[in-house]
This record gives sequence, structure tokens and C-alpha cells, in this order.
Amino acid sequence: MTIAEAPRPAARPEPDDPGRTTIRRRTARALVLDRRDRALLLHRDAKIRDVGDRYLHTPGGGLEPGETPAAAAARELGEELGLSVAPGDLGAPVATCYSLQQRIDTGAFVAADDTFFMLRADPAAIALPSPTHRWLDPDAMDAAPDRILPRGLPDLLRRLLAEGAPETPIHIRW
Repeated sequence: MTIAEAPRPAARPEPDDPGRTTIRRRTARALVLDRRDRALLLHRDAKIRDVGDRYLHTPGGGLEPGETPAAAAARELGEELGLSVAPGDLGAPVATCYSLQQRIDTGAFVAADDTFFMLRADPAAIALPSPTHRWLDPDAMDAAPDRILPRGLPDLLRRLLAEGAPETPIHIRW
């Protein structure tokens, strides 16, 4: 079984310390692919425990109140990459991911439910604020010196490229 095929946990873990704050967060993320089947990944300074100083992740962010995952993904693509995308253009979600992370600065736990969409884009149409991004294929993700999060991303991308969009979202491990 690959990481991308790992079953979704039946029960979600909770922090051991009941005195800690737990923040529930729903996010929408996009696998933005170029014509060479490489995904756009952005660098982020780690604010969570156990991931090292920096990691690479897909564009996206938290849902605003009343916002659908597709609307949030489209908004985030505009904010982070300058891409104008209608929510309907993203199609159905291709993957989900659940994670429980602890913030370094506050000690609070963040229970995140991520929904992933897939989109083809011309790199020339993307306006990135800094050069801290990378276009990586699954093999380059495996070999990257920076941690890729979620960890199941390279296997997910391999599967999506081989089989196309799934009928139901694939759950991947954080």
C-alpha cells in the first residue's frame, strides 16, 4: 500500500494535554501542474513541531466562514499566485488529508482537514512574490532536500498522472 492509498483514520487523534488549545482548521489546496507534469510547491518556514526549519507545500489556505473548499482554493490561487480561477474550473476534489500538528510559537494543536484540487496552469501566468517556489515531479519530490508536506504528495501525484482524477477523493497521510 502506498502512502497515497492509506485509509482515512476512523477516529481522529486528540492532543494528550487537555489544557492545550485545539484549533480546528479546514483548508483548500491546489495541485498546480505545468505541461511537464510538475507540481508547484511553495517554501514555508516551519511554525509546527517535527518538520524541520522549512518545508515545501501546495498553494492554498483556510476556508473563510461560509466558503466552500472550491471557492477557498480559487481565492487562495488568486492571492498566492495571481491566478484567476473560477471555483467550478477546479472540478471535484482529488484528495483529502488530515493532520494534527502542534504550533511552535503557542503550543496550540491544529487539527487540519485539507481538501486538494488539481489544476493545469502555464507557469508564465503565475505571479509569485518571491523565488521560493519549485516545480517538481514526483521523483524530484522524493529526492528533494526539503521536506514535502503532506508526505503522501509524491505518490498522490504519480497516481493522478497515471489514472486521472478519481471518482472519490484519495486520502493521503500527512
